[in-house]
Amino acid sequence: MKKVAAQLIEVLQEFGVDAVYGIPGGAIGYLYAELEKWRDIRVVTAKHEANAVFLAMGHSLATGRPSVALTTSGPGVTNALTGLASANADGIPVVVISGEVPRASFGRGALQEGSVYGFDAIGMARHVCKTAVQLSRPDAAVATFRKTMVTMMSGRPGAAFVSLPLDVASAGVTTSTYFGTPELGFQIDRAACERAMSSLLQAERPLIFAGAGARGRENRNRLLELVRRTGAPVAVTPKGKGTFPEDHPGYLGLFGFGGHESVVDYLKMKPDVILVCGTGLNDFATNAWSSLLRASRTFIQIDIDAAQFGKNYPVDIGLLGPLDKVIGVMLAVEGEHVARAPSPRLETQPVPTSDAGRLTTIDVVKAMNEVCPANSFFTSDMGEHLSVALHFLRVREQGTFITCLGFGSMGTGICVPVGLAFGAKDEKRRAYAICGDGGMLMSGGELATAVQWKMPVTFVVINDSRLNMCHHGILDLYGRTPDFSTQLVDFAGIAKAMGATGHVVETFEELNAGLRDLREGPTVLDVRIDPDVRLCGSQRIAALRQFTE
Repeated sequence: MKKVAAQLIEVLQEFGVDAVYGIPGGAIGYLYAELEKWRDIRVVTAKHEANAVFLAMGHSLATGRPSVALTTSGPGVTNALTGLASANADGIPVVVISGEVPRASFGRGALQEGSVYGFDAIGMARHVCKTAVQLSRPDAAVATFRKTMVTMMSGRPGAAFVSLPLDVASAGVTTSTYFGTPELGFQIDRAACERAMSSLLQAERPLIFAGAGARGRENRNRLLELVRRTGAPVAVTPKGKGTFPEDHPGYLGLFGFGGHESVVDYLKMKPDVILVCGTGLNDFATNAWSSLLRASRTFIQIDIDAAQFGKNYPVDIGLLGPLDKVIGVMLAVEGEHVARAPSPRLETQPVPTSDAGRLTTIDVVKAMNEVCPANSFFTSDMGEHLSVALHFLRVREQGTFITCLGFGSMGTGICVPVGLAFGAKDEKRRAYAICGDGGMLMSGGELATAVQWKMPVTFVVINDSRLNMCHHGILDLYGRTPDFSTQLVDFAGIAKAMGATGHVVETFEELNAGLRDLREGPTVLDVRIDPDVRLCGSQRIAALRQFTE
């Protein structure tokens, strides 16, 4: 007989899990003790349960496999809920395994009890993730857990929550042998794919609009080949930034938050065929559902989730299935490559300068384009700097850009890059985390985690000593704002105290030197910027005005 905890770990290995992130506690203690026997699964101790899920999100994005976060009961669960909601909203397969008090204590007021008689952890979690279960019977625990993992990975991936009572984890059960593997696939409609491809090939002014569902090497390769065949220009959503190389002549720019006027101008010319790839066309992706994003003849949408079709825009041809498989069928359609006039050039906003002669966020991002290795991981946390990163950062074919806008949680852009570096340890790629002082105050404790594991991450802290996105946003919309400033925090000093490399950056020379500092382990660049210099014009503010009038 084997303990349930040991068999659950075996299931994790079946799914390729090689690391777990979390914070220990009494209710999850038995699973942690069992993990000590499994030297090929690394146990990473985070500094907050939400951050543990964010770290796991980054690991999953780097490996393409599911990741795991472990929490104890009670506050461990409630702290992790933001992470669960973020992973689920961004379609990232992370399973949170939470300890629970023994079943005999249910309803008796046990410390941190999350049963239906307590705060009901399952009831809370099922609203923010794809599936939530409690392993309430030792003899059925392993089968239920395996089914949960399969459900989490099927179709559009998402987050899963598993409640594991302490007495179930430590129970011994006979190992069950079963045969057969569930098939999780899609039957691609070839005729519909042919119609879609013919529409693109015959279009006079086509547009391909790509979202985060186009991430991944195979998806990117298919998209590049589709552009080569059809000659269609490509625009991306904020979450889809980096899914198409931004040094490609067919790249038109970004639409939505941080977007480019070159996309707006092209949409104003009324494309006759629009192909949407891997985006649900939400608020941030469409400038609050702009009427510009409509095709005069045919609107085509590819998605792995049928619920996305027609949710925000009428669809003429909806193609259900994984992006690479659907485009693969489309590419099998015979036809000559379409020779079109050169795509409109990417148009960026004018670059303002600081009247005080200080660095600006735009200066920082443009320096990153020149200095950072082409194969870098780039992430951006929520904040005023995000619009600048979306607009000015250039992500080349070898690079990766991640911003977790599904739930829009601060802290993701600080923790995800650590998980990315951890998951891609063999690739030796450096991660650059563009973040603000507010985010670092919220989630910067994971710098200690990066130090402990010597993760190659450079935190580019845009230090303006206030919550600048809220300051400017409320001021723009309402003409007045409270004071959101903070005292000047020495993040370089904090970095050094944690064992990382820290640099205060106030000049171009210091900025370039800091970005070139590729020594082992994490580096923090505490960049002191002019808080009043920002992206010229704001599609986002214009879009939000509809909600205030």
